[in-house]
Amino acid sequence: MTHVRVVALSIALFAATPAFSQTSIAGDWDFTVNSPQGSNTTLVTLKQDGEKVSGIFKSQRGELPFDGGVLAGNELKFTFTINTQGMQLPITLTGKVEGESMSGKADFGGFAEGDWTAKRSTGATAAAAAPATTTAPARAGGLVTGQWEVTFKTPAGDRPATANVTEANGKLTGTVVSEAGEVPLNGTIDGKAVKIEFTAQTPQGSMNVTMTGDIENDAVANGKAEIVGLGVLEWTAKRKQ
Repeated sequence: MTHVRVVALSIALFAATPAFSQTSIAGDWDFTVNSPQGSNTTLVTLKQDGEKVSGIFKSQRGELPFDGGVLAGNELKFTFTINTQGMQLPITLTGKVEGESMSGKADFGGFAEGDWTAKRSTGATAAAAAPATTTAPARAGGLVTGQWEVTFKTPAGDRPATANVTEANGKLTGTVVSEAGEVPLNGTIDGKAVKIEFTAQTPQGSMNVTMTGDIENDAVANGKAEIVGLGVLEWTAKRKQ
């Protein structure tokens, strides 16, 4: 009988172990997310129901609620979505919880990658962190990602076009839409220096165009467009709001 009681007690203790080992992350945390465009810190309130995680990112532009997160042991994963230049960009954070801190990797909608850390928030830290969040959403998808109004300066006058650009790890893809139609583009960005190439279809045949310039906030400066066989034109652009 004594042996049976010992076995029963052992089973009860082992059965109880998972409940006691469940990590608790509910509460306020200061999250620092490092994207290719820089580091930003924001206050996040996490809620937990067993392995299910939800919460709210709090910033000057408003609150960003999320749910569907999972905490398996000390492995955390959740996704929140921001609106940047009219585009919904999902940001997925994966990582590990270690006591009163966390760290891991960040995926910016498949466009770029970064990392993140977090620690339990104090009132002073939370108040200081909130203003720093304003620049993160605007550039999470890259410095050039978005829609641009382009103006080519030609001898016959200004010619408008629209460039739809996506940036991923320094590479640019998208389309250029003009009077001649819509054609694909590709290019690169190095710091603020941008280079875009596309082939324009005209009544006189195909024309290869190479555009270079410098990104300055939501505009392009020092724009030069080389049209193979014809010469160089100036061009400007501004991000479409």
